[in-house]
Amino acid sequence: MEDFVQFLLKKVYKPKSIRNEYILTAFELTVKDVNYHFPDLSKEEIKSKIINNSNELAIFLFRLGIVLHQNNEEDLKPQIHWLLKELCSCEIYFNNEIGEGFYIVHGEGTVIGSRNVIGKGFKIHHGCTIGHKKNGGGNGNKIGDNVTMYCSSSIIGELTIGDNVIIGAHVLIAQNIVSNALITQAEELLIRKI
Repeated sequence: MEDFVQFLLKKVYKPKSIRNEYILTAFELTVKDVNYHFPDLSKEEIKSKIINNSNELAIFLFRLGIVLHQNNEEDLKPQIHWLLKELCSCEIYFNNEIGEGFYIVHGEGTVIGSRNVIGKGFKIHHGCTIGHKKNGGGNGNKIGDNVTMYCSSSIIGELTIGDNVIIGAHVLIAQNIVSNALITQAEELLIRKI
């Protein structure tokens, strides 16, 4: 994995080297994330998916950013943040706490703002947003275990989302949600002749 990260860093303006122990820790965390949902995948298969820019690359870059954040490597984090945005079209802040089993499905356009606490088994699809009502202020959201957000859904505010919640496509969540809930958009599609 070290060679792969060094290859990625060549895409960054004035890259700074990252210690191999950080890279290996991030890889092990990514393996746990992926195996939470796909227990039969081997480490080699997961490594191949990361290298081939599958969904797992975004997870690996996020976990690497988290490791750097936890080790106060502030000067190294911006290059990983840039790679996450450039290669995976995701913006995920490294001061989020996301439990084991984090999985990104087609992460393009996914934004997870700062200071959220998210439980185990969290799965997020493309175009989703987890954010605040106003810039720079407030606490993040508290999201339980085994929550899934389908494409273009959003959680906005300082909310509490329970365990085992499924948020359907194109749904805006702006209130607390109890555990074991399925939320979908109830509006009817209107088709008018022009």
